[in-house]
Formats: sequence, C-alpha cells, structure tokens
Amino acid sequence: MAQTKTKLWYLENFNLFKELDMKKVQELSHNSTMSHSRKNQVIFFPETNSDTIYFLKEGKVKISRLSDEGESVTIQVVGAGEIFGESALMGQDKHENMAETMEPAVICAINKAEFMDFLDRNPKLNRAVNQLIGFRIRKIEAHIEDLVFRDSRERILLFLERYVESFGRFLTDLWEVRPFLTHQQIGEITATSRQTVNQVLNDLKREGIIDFTRRHLWVKDRDRLKKLLPR
Repeated sequence: MAQTKTKLWYLENFNLFKELDMKKVQELSHNSTMSHSRKNQVIFFPETNSDTIYFLKEGKVKISRLSDEGESVTIQVVGAGEIFGESALMGQDKHENMAETMEPAVICAINKAEFMDFLDRNPKLNRAVNQLIGFRIRKIEAHIEDLVFRDSRERILLFLERYVESFGRFLTDLWEVRPFLTHQQIGEITATSRQTVNQVLNDLKREGIIDFTRRHLWVKDRDRLKKLLPR
C-alpha cells in the first residue's frame, strides 16, 4: 500500500471488526487514538487504572505478571489483530498485569465506557469479544499449567508449537514465523534460562525439525515437533 496507513485503514482491516460496516468503523476511528510505540515500551503497569481497551495493529505485546519478589513472568504474547487490556471489560478497575511491547508497535486505544457502549449497540461484535476473552483466559490457564507441571524442555516445545499456531504462515513445505524472538525472550516466556533455550533450539535444528536466525523461525517438520509434545 503506497499511501500512509491511517487509523481508519487499520481499524477497517482489524480481524475483530471485519464484519462491521464502514459507518461503524468510522465511529470507532473517531472515538479512538492511534500511537506508535517503540520496542520495550510499557503500555500499562499493574495497579494503574484499567479504563482503556487497546487494539494492536502491528507488532507484539507481552502481558506479564510481577511476583511478590518483583520477578516478571510472561503469561501471554499478543499479536497484531488482537485486543488487550480486556480486563477493563470484566469489571476490573485496576490492571493486575503489565503490558510491554516486544518490538515497534502500532496501537489504537479507546475509552472503556465508549467501547462498552459500542458493544451494547453491536450484539454480534459483543459476542465475538466475549468469545475472544474466554479463549484468552483458557490460553493463559494452559500456559500457567505448563509453568507448574512441565519441565524446561517441554515448556519450550509447547511454546514453539503455540507460537507457530498463533503467528506462523505456511509456505510451500514449511512454516515460517517472523520476526522470531530472542532466546532471552523465549526464556522469559517459558521460565527457563537462555542457555537451556539455546540448547533445545539447537537440538531441534540438528534433528532437522526447525531452523532459525535472529529474525526468523522455520518449522521444517511440524508433525515431528508435535510428536515431541508432552501428552
């Protein structure tokens, strides 16, 4: 697309709003603000007011929870075309988690009250948002179970499969994800050391299951990867 991508263009092409007519998309555009965020920029902290809904247009955002000791545990990675900050729609006045960009991002934001009013007037979208929130909760619960019950290697394997499922695209004979995450970022998500991540990824590479660079992940044999997943 040659021209600059506008806020209206982003909303019109946002996954969740595909079924809305142009008049309703324009209403959302009028009531929202768009911003460009740099890598590692915090969007909200725990205990700050939960009064805004965010639409991620480009980039990735990690949702983390801080332990009592101040350690950060990543519980979710949000990709382009998804919303976050949805706890505001569930009656929470304060954020429990922290949201931080993992790469440069384009984010639209809308006031909670205005978005809830919009949902009330658009029942089909309301149902879709509720389904998305339910799916998001199940994913977070599954991830937390992994952190508690799986060993380091199993957590990394499960992460790779889910990461490809969420962000990958199928080419002629393999799956590609870009940009890939650093070993440090994968370690933060899977609660493992960077050295362990490096070892598991290189083992999979030697076995011909994956290949990777600093910017790309290729899953060359996804069936074999799935067979390695814990049951």
